[in-house]
Amino acid sequence: MRDSILHTPDGVRDIYGSEYAKKAYVEENMKEQMRHHGFCQIATPTFEYFDIFNKERGTVPSKDMYKFIDRDGETLVLRPDITPQIARCIAKYNRFDEEAIKLFYHGNTFVNNSEYQGKLKEVTQIGAELVNDGSEEADASMAELMIACLKSAGLKKFRVDIGSADFFRAITDEAGFSESEIEEIKALIVSKNYFAVTQLVEEKDIPESLKQIFAGLSEQYGGVETLRKMKALTENIKALKSLERLEKIYSILEKGNNEIYVSFDLGMLNQYNYYTGVIFQAYTYKTGDVIAAGGRYDNLLSQFGKDAPAIGIAVYVDPLVTALTRQETSSFENEEKSNETGYITFALAKGRLATKTLEILEKIGITCEEMKDEKTRKLIFVNEEQKLKFFLAKATDVPTYVEYGAADIGVVGKDTILEEDRDIYEVMDLGIGKCRMCVAGPESAREVLNNGQLIRVATKYPNIAKEYFHNKKNQTVDIIKLNGSIELAPIVGLSEVIVDIVETGTTLKENGLKILEEVCTLYARVVVNSVSMKMEHERIAKIIKALRELKKNEEKVD
Repeated sequence: MRDSILHTPDGVRDIYGSEYAKKAYVEENMKEQMRHHGFCQIATPTFEYFDIFNKERGTVPSKDMYKFIDRDGETLVLRPDITPQIARCIAKYNRFDEEAIKLFYHGNTFVNNSEYQGKLKEVTQIGAELVNDGSEEADASMAELMIACLKSAGLKKFRVDIGSADFFRAITDEAGFSESEIEEIKALIVSKNYFAVTQLVEEKDIPESLKQIFAGLSEQYGGVETLRKMKALTENIKALKSLERLEKIYSILEKGNNEIYVSFDLGMLNQYNYYTGVIFQAYTYKTGDVIAAGGRYDNLLSQFGKDAPAIGIAVYVDPLVTALTRQETSSFENEEKSNETGYITFALAKGRLATKTLEILEKIGITCEEMKDEKTRKLIFVNEEQKLKFFLAKATDVPTYVEYGAADIGVVGKDTILEEDRDIYEVMDLGIGKCRMCVAGPESAREVLNNGQLIRVATKYPNIAKEYFHNKKNQTVDIIKLNGSIELAPIVGLSEVIVDIVETGTTLKENGLKILEEVCTLYARVVVNSVSMKMEHERIAKIIKALRELKKNEEKVD
């Protein structure tokens, strides 16, 4: 018998023994909370027609769905989400009902994400949907339900972030942004790229108050005072109404002593086109993933024939159980009992960049004497007094360590960030490691670049090259990935041009090559894990603020 048939496909796994018992215990506790809050259980099919989840009816792109064709030629999909199924059911069975409908579900979803990312493709969800109630009380009750479910699972330290799609929609309408401009600034805000957001809005002909609001969306985070700061910056009636609604939700949560779990993040716009009002996301320690999410989607049911307000939440059971297990088996509980502060971990790209980064960190009072010992064979370096840890990694691995929460903060070149395309916050430009990503080749290649001919491009950065040629130049190219000396490719005829990093251009000149086009300017960036930014916001924000002030002061001197 072949051993290969004993293994499960990538992204799915067997769950048995004590792990299954723990997962079942967590699931039953959360389902009991659903029942306690007046929700009735519903079961939907594992696969549905593709159109149920297509376009604005779902939160998962078509390319990430498992599709297949039945014998009648219909395109079916394994459900990537359960909420659209609930909407279909309610439109079918409760089309004319006007009273509140409260349903909960327990099932697996299937998302065909990229290989080798350490993410499950089959995930168990337990969620709830509240239909026919568009009130602030309904919003608050769903936040309370999310908190109750996470507490029943055994979590003690977690954070539920609350945002608003309405607020962002109101200010982009006021700014008069086009759809493409909205998508551009939304992506920057979601990644907390304060520098790029500020730079982008400065180029726009909009009031100064709006520029401050957009810049603030990328970094304002915290308690109810965050809402008050934003209110002071706008007179937009729709924007003010959305902020006042969040304040009312907070007031309701406060009465139930749930405010201690809540923070506000108006830059939380991951599913902006899907949600119509309040948005929820929950985080905890020891996982790089969101453990619960939800929000108001008042336009969804109308696509199935029933015009009704609706709001829902979903708890992602697998990352939740993983976090619980890691918290139990680490020093997390000991830290909690002794009331000690946990460590903030830095991942630094090996080489000159790490050396320069450590010099900058020293200027703001962050040190690690262990790293100065050139003979050491240690992999992890610790500053016990400041509760900081450091490690060195290959540049291409830094975004991965940060995305999965192995490191809270990383410093790496923009080229690596663009190429790896990881789900991380890009919070600032350090102003070091400046270079350019360029298209280079012999002078004779300039003509084929300008007339849009099909050419071959050699590069270490296939994703950056593809983005530049396909989406910016609208030119079809064959991309060849190399790992060694890229300059050799056009010399021996492997490619017409290359896409590579250029610092001085000396190597190009010595080999008869020229810079033909500039793709982008590159600097070293500070990146942060999205969960760490929420759970350790005060400490990480303090570090970022100190780095920004240092950079600003040094630029004044220069």
